[in-house]
Amino acid sequence: MPLTLAALLLAAAVSILILFGRREARVAAATRHSMLDPSLKVLDTPKVEIDACGFPKMDGKFRGRSFRVALIPDTLTFRRLPQLWLAVTLKRKLPVDGSVAILVRQSGADYFSLTDHFNERLAAPEIFPKVCFIKGDGPGARHILDRIAPYVASLLRDPHFKEIAVTPRGIRIMRQLAQGKRGDHLILRQIVFEGARLDPEGLEDVIAAVLEIEDLLLNVKLVSAA
Repeated sequence: MPLTLAALLLAAAVSILILFGRREARVAAATRHSMLDPSLKVLDTPKVEIDACGFPKMDGKFRGRSFRVALIPDTLTFRRLPQLWLAVTLKRKLPVDGSVAILVRQSGADYFSLTDHFNERLAAPEIFPKVCFIKGDGPGARHILDRIAPYVASLLRDPHFKEIAVTPRGIRIMRQLAQGKRGDHLILRQIVFEGARLDPEGLEDVIAAVLEIEDLLLNVKLVSAA
């Protein structure tokens, strides 16, 4: 085969691969953008934005309370498959004088975890799973943990829960939404969570858990060390 013809065939093959890759990237982006669509009506007046990684987040009201719903891809660890976390945050001031973050199955690459922002390591209640890593700040951190421990222990029986955090600015629960394929990320360098969609029932369940924790904290005037 003449060298010129071989070069032309190679160039054509590369062009086809580039076009195919761009098409696949557009399809993957459209899929990511629509992951929250089934649950848009759960929140009143939802406002949806796309983050820098191409995943959606939305802000809105639920029973008059302000919530943020976000999807967080976790592809940094090589010890397990890529994960897609659902983060549901109640944004409000709480009458607490401390902060607590309860992280389950710590990997060492949990960049999204609030435990990195707190200084005090807290011992896990006996009713918690052995795989909990808990940190807090402030004089009321231990009392917050003790207050919510029985209910949180029931949540942690579900292996999909990843982190539960309470701060004076709100409450956040992170739960697994989907698990990706290692090959798509390692070989194609794509973040692919095939078929990942947030169903209304799934979102409502997490919101209900957040509101239950809120209720536990508001049953007393102040959760503190006093």
